[in-house]
Amino acid sequence: MPILNYTSQTASNIGVAFVDMPAKAKILFVATTSGVEISSPSTALSNGGSGAANIAIPNLLPGQYYLLAKDQGGHYLAQTVAFYV
Repeated sequence: MPILNYTSQTASNIGVAFVDMPAKAKILFVATTSGVEISSPSTALSNGGSGAANIAIPNLLPGQYYLLAKDQGGHYLAQTVAFYV
């Protein structure tokens, strides 16, 4: 079962740890109030497996978000806790 954990945050990055991700997994930012999914250019999860990465924060409106991992078919894999930008 894939896991995606929020580990840290700076003004420009979200730190994550991930476990058991399938190859070609994608990461998205999701606005908690609207549910809008915002693509991330990060390829940190694309090789799959386990590890840690810093995900660059795209140009987002201030608010509460979480990171969502999806497989190449667009199916839910895992998500982080909510955080603010």
